[in-house]
Amino acid sequence: MAVEYVNQNVYQRSYETKTTTVTKTKTHVVNLSKVERLIYLSLVTLIALVSIYMLSLKYDAYATSSKILITENKISHQKSVNSELKSEAMKQSSYERIYSKAKSFGLSLNNDNVKVVQKDVSKSN
Repeated sequence: MAVEYVNQNVYQRSYETKTTTVTKTKTHVVNLSKVERLIYLSLVTLIALVSIYMLSLKYDAYATSSKILITENKISHQKSVNSELKSEAMKQSSYERIYSKAKSFGLSLNNDNVKVVQKDVSKSN
């Protein structure tokens, strides 16, 4: 058995080669003197130090403001506790409560023996 059919496309392919040209540019390296290197290095160091200092100041300001906020929250909570205690003291010192406690201990009200006591508000500490 011989090959009767030959794929003619295989032999007729043309191979194209692409040539690319690369252009090289000459670079000129600038040589820096030791003094210039020292100046550049000191400038970079100075910029880095100033940046670190500014960041530390920002952090300190943030920490201080957060402490202030926490303290203000504590103050407002303590004010609410104080007002609750004040209202409780007013409730405990009411005339009706004192009278009911006195009655429960068997005391009676005699108007001749009652004295009115008030706080002197005009005096200051």
